[in-house]
Amino acid sequence: MLPTIQNGQRIKIVGLDSQSRGKLVRGDIVAFWFPKDRSKYYIKRIVALPGDTIEIQKGEVQVNGIKLSEPYVAPKFNVSVRSYAPVTVPPGTYYVLGDNRDNSSDSRLWGFVPAELVYAKVDL
Repeated sequence: MLPTIQNGQRIKIVGLDSQSRGKLVRGDIVAFWFPKDRSKYYIKRIVALPGDTIEIQKGEVQVNGIKLSEPYVAPKFNVSVRSYAPVTVPPGTYYVLGDNRDNSSDSRLWGFVPAELVYAKVDL
């Protein structure tokens, strides 16, 4: 999550239940159990909510056809100009990306995060 969260930085997390999960918004940083191996957890930023259509064109994220303003992504961590076809986020899931886009394992690689796996919100 560089540059937002530095390696070794202590962070505060706020636990979530099913009601508070429903209040998450685009841009929130969350902790969740990895969908492919629930013994691991990840911390990523929500960039698309259920029902949103997300597309990445030449490294720029578009949500519902509008370029997402991402001041938290440093250009030096986002030099890849790779594109990803549009996908619509299914109900009950989120599309998450790391701020260090060039070195992030995220929804681009392994898909959507089911809401029930999101257990906390990062409070910076």
